[in-house]
Amino acid sequence: MKPIETDLMLKYRYLSNLFSFKGDLYYTDTIADPENNDYLQSLHKLSVKDGKDEVIYGPIKRINSFVLNDTLLISKKGEEGKVETLYVTLEDGQEKECLRIPMGVFDLKDLNEDYYLLQGQTDLRCPDFYKLSKEERDAFIEETKKESDYLVLDEYPFFFNGIGFINGMRNSLFTYNKKNGEIRRITPKTMDVENVEVKDGKIFFLANDYESMKGMFSSIYRYDPKEDKIEVLYQNEKAFIRRIFFVKDRLFATAAFDTCISGQSFYEVKDHDLKLVLKNEWMLYNSIGSDCRYGRGHGMLKKDDDMYFITVDGEKSIVVKFDGEKLSRVTDGEGSVDDMAFIDDKLYVVAMKNMKLQEVYAAPEFTQLTCINEEVLKDYYVARPERFTCFNVDEIVGWALKPIDYDPNKKYPMILDIHGGPKTAYGEIFYHEMQMWASRGYFVIFCNPHCSDGRGDAFADYLKHYGATDYDDIMAFVDKAMELYPIDPERLAVTGGSYGGYMTNWIITHTDRFKAAAAQRSISNRVADFYYSDYSYDTTYENGIPLDSKAIELFWDRSPLKYVENAVTPTLFIQSTEDYRCPFPEALQLFSALKWKGVETRVCGFKGENHELSRSGKPTHRLRRLNEITDWLINHTS
Repeated sequence: MKPIETDLMLKYRYLSNLFSFKGDLYYTDTIADPENNDYLQSLHKLSVKDGKDEVIYGPIKRINSFVLNDTLLISKKGEEGKVETLYVTLEDGQEKECLRIPMGVFDLKDLNEDYYLLQGQTDLRCPDFYKLSKEERDAFIEETKKESDYLVLDEYPFFFNGIGFINGMRNSLFTYNKKNGEIRRITPKTMDVENVEVKDGKIFFLANDYESMKGMFSSIYRYDPKEDKIEVLYQNEKAFIRRIFFVKDRLFATAAFDTCISGQSFYEVKDHDLKLVLKNEWMLYNSIGSDCRYGRGHGMLKKDDDMYFITVDGEKSIVVKFDGEKLSRVTDGEGSVDDMAFIDDKLYVVAMKNMKLQEVYAAPEFTQLTCINEEVLKDYYVARPERFTCFNVDEIVGWALKPIDYDPNKKYPMILDIHGGPKTAYGEIFYHEMQMWASRGYFVIFCNPHCSDGRGDAFADYLKHYGATDYDDIMAFVDKAMELYPIDPERLAVTGGSYGGYMTNWIITHTDRFKAAAAQRSISNRVADFYYSDYSYDTTYENGIPLDSKAIELFWDRSPLKYVENAVTPTLFIQSTEDYRCPFPEALQLFSALKWKGVETRVCGFKGENHELSRSGKPTHRLRRLNEITDWLINHTS
């Protein structure tokens, strides 16, 4: 079997945006374009009757396709330098423009026979941009270019990972007159809309209205176009609401009152209150990690009068159905369900099963319908994860990948890989970086310590476990791996990203057992990180605000930087300049401290990349990142 090399990822195909239209399935296929250091996407049409899989559009840089009023539409950005959104149909593979809107639109729904509902981004510097003439719009754009050298902040939050600086930006709702193209604003200029549903010609939405400082909690509203009036259905002062939706003519919200990272329970929105219908400890999205996905899927899907969700149960992601009273399993089995669609009553999914890359399957039996990635891994060594457990407060589940050409009579180096989150999880699916390290002759081990998803709220309570129980879990897991396998204790390495980067920093400041470490998109100082991270609201919910000495002490006690005097491990830092979740200074602080201590260390920064570098960064940047980590770990454990 051939070893998997770093650049094999350039041949992987990533499937996303699965939907049905007129009895066929459609999906987006993404592949790396190394020549232009970007990605190319194609729109596929897949017949479930005869299995024919054909490209009907593309390849182009980006495709956003969907069905509206029995018409297949593709949304596109307007001309370079213009703020507009185009909608086109396909006729014999050729584009035909059907709608052009002078704003950045990211959701288009049918409201009634006369109007569309638009959700678009607006700028408080010119909230009525859509009303301007073409000349006035061009003039405003030119004026903003003159300000491009300056960054003025007067709101909080002021940036968001993957988007950039959002100071003064809002997601707003509008109606669009189908006959004359008139656009009319629905929501106040200062209101930021998060989730929208249309029911019986009325608009229901989750939003946060603010000036200067965004509140932690979003409220639920209803807009009646006939009365031209917004009504508050639930004035929120205490619930972390993720989404709203209708099931059997009842309006539901998934929400948590105790913590923003607990499972999302189901509440009915009734009498200006939230009435608990079903206590739930599942997070209603897919948190099983992999570096072999690109693009978005449908983590939530309405079918008839039920709502379907992708969620994580233990170490696998599954589809569940909510019927207004209870949750029931629709699929099961190891692996990851990444997207879903229905044709009549039949469910189809994009999934990663049996250590394969993504394919389309008929569910729940998981009959494979596509072979788009079948050849890329043929004849390559794909290590099968071997599951084992250890115990620390609770049972901790994890896996080992054996090195290529494994010989039980030899001693091998080992790489410990720690997932992000913290409320995500590892599962038995293909992970390129781990497979590549196994092909380099390393044992690769990975586990789901406390704080991970899939095992309920108590297990995931990171206020209790963060930088404490989780560290003990991981060390116990390493000990167990060394009992089970011929691992050389003098050649241990550790890496991880985001929360995994934080834990890597925590490990190097609490033990010297690892000969090398690579901390990716990490946190070293939780006090500082609170004030310049886009997820500070989540932290606030858990630990309070570090404004008084007690709160500051709590944040500082959980900061790896506090314990840097113990660090001796050669450490590489991988950080992106536009990572607004774990910003660049978090690497520089610990890097500088290690330099002052005389510990070997290095930073490799990636300009223009964000928190998603390892998953959707530019292809050459992803290669450089993985080569940097691999070279560092191997050079220190050879």
